[in-house]
Amino acid sequence: MLTQARVLLVTDEGPDSSALRQQLASVGHEIASTHLIEDAERRIADGEADVAVLDHESHGAAALERLVGASSGCHQLSFVLLTRGGSSPAAREAARIAACELVDRASGGDALLLAVDRAVREGQLVREVATLRARVGDVAPNALVGRSSGMAHVRELVGRAAASRAPVLITGEAGTGKDAVARLIHDLSPRASRPFVTVRCGSTDALALEVELFGRASSATESARAGLLEEARGGTVVVDDASSLPSALRAQLARASATRTTRRAGATTALPADVRLILTARSGAAGADERSSEDLLGRFNAMPIVLPPLRERRSDIPQLVQHFRRRFAMEQGIELSALSPDEMLPLLGHEWTGNVRELEHWVERSALSSSAEQPRSAGGSSRGDLAGLELGTTRATLEQLERAYILHVLEQESGHQSRAAVRLGIDRRTLYRKLKQYRSEDGMRRAG
Repeated sequence: MLTQARVLLVTDEGPDSSALRQQLASVGHEIASTHLIEDAERRIADGEADVAVLDHESHGAAALERLVGASSGCHQLSFVLLTRGGSSPAAREAARIAACELVDRASGGDALLLAVDRAVREGQLVREVATLRARVGDVAPNALVGRSSGMAHVRELVGRAAASRAPVLITGEAGTGKDAVARLIHDLSPRASRPFVTVRCGSTDALALEVELFGRASSATESARAGLLEEARGGTVVVDDASSLPSALRAQLARASATRTTRRAGATTALPADVRLILTARSGAAGADERSSEDLLGRFNAMPIVLPPLRERRSDIPQLVQHFRRRFAMEQGIELSALSPDEMLPLLGHEWTGNVRELEHWVERSALSSSAEQPRSAGGSSRGDLAGLELGTTRATLEQLERAYILHVLEQESGHQSRAAVRLGIDRRTLYRKLKQYRSEDGMRRAG
């Protein structure tokens, strides 16, 4: 089905132009036309069109360049370039530079209609992605705190998942925030106003789990019951610990997701089930094995999102601590001063086997006590390997703490940047950029 849109036709007046207007209007497009480039520029700048169809033979590549320039800074506008009797090298080059559709009039009216439809859909997708990225920027900091490359990648995947209808598989160690990411995907998606429900698989037997998901038909001994796939219509269903799903239920749930229908246990009629599935599974020694995750990905054709453990993104710890302390202070109606470097630095060296959840619990405990009790690692206090690290100030910014820890780890790794980057949870290019920044700042201080 073709998508209706506002189409601006930029071509010379005459019978050909009238035929083009009729073709486009016949499928419901709203048509405006002009043969003046200045008029087309004004209309485009005022946001009066979704697609501009330009006759290359009449106006040439210079006109296309002017119209593309007029569209910058406003809504996303797509272009279609018309040629006659085959596309010339100049027309192909213009279309390539402007990243637009190229249509030969000799190929018939259907080719133009399909090109306009593709251009409309592409423009809609770009606008949706732009809107979604803005929403990710507004909402994600509350759920995905951190500036490490690992979390930047997770944010990108969350944005893609929210814009898609496909099932998602979120994997990560315990405490990495799988539930928060699932909720964020729902909140950023078009289903945000619809139900968000979670079913826990690990502690539920197979029969009870089937009834909870799919419901059951009425019988002589039991009344009818709707399943979550019915109750959450239009919304999102999170299947927690999906690796615990029995094989038969996996297949049944994958079929329901693919067909968007559900069938109650004991029933013969299928019901509509427009829901988005998000599966979560624990990784690591105590969680799902690799084969189980691959099976889930294959069965559900799911988008994978892997959450990094906290030890692989230590540079995010100061920001996470600030975030949790600020939130705890607001919830409790109290004031909390910033942690001193002596209190913050040992946190960077701790292993945090419980990941972000363990760090959050530590922040809450320390906020309720008169002093911040430092965490202890399996080998004793994590302060030992940081004892020689000095900042020279009693209050340090996140940037100062980050610099001190980066230089400390680099020294411990004898200047080996690749090993230091792995310990810090950042990529080598990021480490190189930061070290270059530090050298530049040191040079400026010495010059001053």
